[in-house]
Amino acid sequence: MTKITATQKKRRERAIKKLVFDVVLFVVLLSIGLLLLYKALGFESEKVVKYNERSDLDYKVYLAKNDFYEQEYLGKDMVYVANLIDKILIDFSYVFSSEDKENLDFTYSVVAKLSITNPTLTKSYFEKTYPLVEEKKISMDNVSEQKIKEQVNLNYPYYNHLATSFKTQYGVDSDSKLTVYMLINKQNKDGSNFVLNSSSVMNVVIPLSERSVDIKLDYKDINTTSNIIKKQSMTIKDILPLVGSVLFVILSLIMVVKAMRNANVLIGKKSLYDKYVGKILKEYDRLIAESSTLLSFEGKEIININKFTELLDIHDNLQLPIMYYEEREHELSYFYISHQNLIYLFEVNVDNIESLSK
Repeated sequence: MTKITATQKKRRERAIKKLVFDVVLFVVLLSIGLLLLYKALGFESEKVVKYNERSDLDYKVYLAKNDFYEQEYLGKDMVYVANLIDKILIDFSYVFSSEDKENLDFTYSVVAKLSITNPTLTKSYFEKTYPLVEEKKISMDNVSEQKIKEQVNLNYPYYNHLATSFKTQYGVDSDSKLTVYMLINKQNKDGSNFVLNSSSVMNVVIPLSERSVDIKLDYKDINTTSNIIKKQSMTIKDILPLVGSVLFVILSLIMVVKAMRNANVLIGKKSLYDKYVGKILKEYDRLIAESSTLLSFEGKEIININKFTELLDIHDNLQLPIMYYEEREHELSYFYISHQNLIYLFEVNVDNIESLSK
């Protein structure tokens, strides 16, 4: 059975303490790194998010000069004398709201469609669309609600004259109407973690070529509640915690390397560095004096030696002992000879050990 020397015992105890310290520090550093990573990243699992669409239509019928009405205009939900209508002012209102903040693009336009149909066959004689509001775009950027409002000034006599002229000129039995509608398209932006691509329509239907006008509103389909299915995603919320996380993970990996070195000492597995230094100490034991402290090099000229054999030649010439000092266990050692104002220094470290071992 091999007897353990006092020096070996002390080294083993130091290695155990360092190993425990390295493992504890590794756990702490890695935990901090993972915590910072969690703060830096945003995780979102699949979930159902409700959104609402609300709309409203209002209009005012402005009157031409007449002997009966003193007011400038009439409100909605009345029957109007066609010959007294000067213009119709229509207000479109739309609101999109969601439980979460969303990123959506809205495009909308307002169009008037003139339709002249056969009342019996309900087939069209004539149809034509007139753009009243060219397409507009509104972006919803990380907010939970978006409103769209638009007002249209409709020249009722113009469209009514077209329908009446068609009926009179061609002498056909016909029904005529003007449908004024706002078309709203909504679509999620690129990079959003859900799919939403749908349209909504608000209609105002105005009879033409009639003595009396009963205006109809249709926007019930917009006032609904629907769902968005959001898929699981990961985003970077804050770059600073992410940078800190990377640094702490790197530090924890460094501690793993140090812990492995100390573990190798405990199980008796020697590194290339330990083998190289151990071989020198064993072969030249009678020429080397181990020191517990490093000689002060201050004020001395240091001559760096590239090979240990060169240091042996200097020893033979000067007949002075070779001093040995281990600066960092299993990592850095110095072999040197001190002569007057000169220090002949041979350094062995884990960084240059491969070149020394060749």
